[in-house]
Amino acid sequence: MPVYSYRAMTKSGVIVRNRVESSSRLNLIKSLKNNDLLPIAIEQVSYRSNRKPKKQKRNVTDIQEIMKNVNTTQIGNRKKTLSMKEKVNLYFAKTEKITQRDLVVFTQNFYLLKKANFNNIHALNTIIESTENLSFRGILEDILAGVEARRKYVHNNGILFKCIPLHIY
Repeated sequence: MPVYSYRAMTKSGVIVRNRVESSSRLNLIKSLKNNDLLPIAIEQVSYRSNRKPKKQKRNVTDIQEIMKNVNTTQIGNRKKTLSMKEKVNLYFAKTEKITQRDLVVFTQNFYLLKKANFNNIHALNTIIESTENLSFRGILEDILAGVEARRKYVHNNGILFKCIPLHIY
């Protein structure tokens, strides 16, 4: 029987990931919808042969246990409940494409901040705060983490030196 990996969203907006065995993709979609889950992505991972079942790991719950608790637990303190369509749009808004306008605005802002003698870390922090595109913001945060990690090393003519701070009293 094929094994499928899926991502689905609950009514409260929580994204659930799991691997399940199902006779077909269509049957899996029906069972997800019957359990009040909105399928986002379904991929066939493998085709499992008749093997002996794996032992249940300790401190691990399956999707049925999670779903029992999801309906009774308040996740987040939202004043307005979102419709399913709004939740799906919100999820896909997090995976926005980075437009040419985003890159131009970033380049102009970074140039101006560097011209105003901001260091790279402070300039990136300032730009990240004003970035609206969530995908681009995530990329900039990764770049910032890399810049902060390399801060203790200095390149000089292609040679990498460890920066030793001098404490002058």
